[in-house]
Amino acid sequence: MSAEAKRVKIFTLIELFLGIALVVFGIVLLVTGAKNASPYVLCGEGAISLVFGVRGALIANVPARIGKLVVFGLVIFLLQAACVAAIVYLTGPSEVSKEPLPVCASVVPAIVTLIAVFLARGMAKRAER
Repeated sequence: MSAEAKRVKIFTLIELFLGIALVVFGIVLLVTGAKNASPYVLCGEGAISLVFGVRGALIANVPARIGKLVVFGLVIFLLQAACVAAIVYLTGPSEVSKEPLPVCASVVPAIVTLIAVFLARGMAKRAER
């Protein structure tokens, strides 16, 4: 496995663990009685991140299929961006400063996904040559 493939695999595994953490965090918010529906969105985004982490780690093993990871990662990133927007909308823009944790927790997996997509894109470009 090349160094590039290892980096992609590491970021997808980080995404996997972030997905698990988001699902757990969403469940904790549900149990503690959140005032809005943001815990449901957090659980959904965690499931999306979990899927990307598993699929990405498997695709990173085969450099010939890395182009699929780029497309899949962009779709996942768009879904995560929609989840971030939904959490901001559900929390309320004025309340985000009072409760920043759900928003921050939903932004981190989106950033990690974008980093993994850029790394996979660079790897795919080098593989085409």
